Amino acid sequence: MYVSITRLKLRSIWSLAKFGRQSNLVARQAKAAPGNLMVKLSNRWFNTFYTITHWNSKEAMQQFMINGEHKKAMQQWAVYASEVKVYGFETMDPPTWKEARLMVENKGRITTRHA
Repeated sequence: MYVSITRLKLRSIWSLAKFGRQSNLVARQAKAAPGNLMVKLSNRWFNTFYTITHWNSKEAMQQFMINGEHKKAMQQWAVYASEVKVYGFETMDPPTWKEARLMVENKGRITTRHA
């Protein structure tokens, strides 16, 4: 199984409504995407948001990432996010939220991709 963890920090509370709408569309797309096994969302306060998605392969996750609502969201990251950090890995043992937050903090890479 491939696990992808994302942390997004909003620039401003004024971005929250737009980000929330877009986040819901992306989560819906992920849940319906071929190869998706699970989608989890979480937040810390009003400005830091996390996702954990489980996939049957890295390729399935990559196909999701470059299409549909997720592609649109990536194109707008610079507008509402001050930072987007990602970490992905193969595992048979999915992380807990606590583990996932530490992994993306310590091992994640800041992405500037606005494909």
